[in-house]
Amino acid sequence: MSTSIEAGSVERPPSIQDLNNTKWTKPEYKLPIPSLQFLFHLECDMETFRHIGEGPYGDRSTVIFKGGRFEGPKLRGEILPGGGDWEIVRNHGDQQTAHLNTRYNLVTHDGATIYLQTTGTRTGSRSVLEKLGNDTSIDPDQFKMRLHLTMETGDERYNWINSGVFIASSGRNGDQVIYDAYELL
Repeated sequence: MSTSIEAGSVERPPSIQDLNNTKWTKPEYKLPIPSLQFLFHLECDMETFRHIGEGPYGDRSTVIFKGGRFEGPKLRGEILPGGGDWEIVRNHGDQQTAHLNTRYNLVTHDGATIYLQTTGTRTGSRSVLEKLGNDTSIDPDQFKMRLHLTMETGDERYNWINSGVFIASSGRNGDQVIYDAYELL
């Protein structure tokens, strides 16, 4: 996947005055440029995918998560077994897009339970994506998998995650989903 923006960089918005097809009421209102702070690295172990088939919303498959692990500067721990992904795959020519929808529980090293839900897409060449479960030599640069994470907990020590905005760069390698999560600041 090639992009005109270098990895890890943020494209600055143009001057509002350069966006001259619209009559702006507040062109002087300058918004901050966001940044990303590393949150954790995660490896999720999966069962075998179960293909449900073409239904009213698309070609659906599900997979149950066996467990896994995560660690970062502010939190670390294990993924509890029993979560899963309910994905819908759409083919468009030689390209494929999987619309991902996961839910699972994390347990931190100090006993807090965190509910994690992700939505996102995995997109790329159909010939590459259809091999992801079997061919562990596929490099994560051969497709794009990005996630939006929503987390919640009742544990006061981790209350900060309830109001955070989180994203991840992700990949699939055999029976694992692997990602680096970031907080959008």
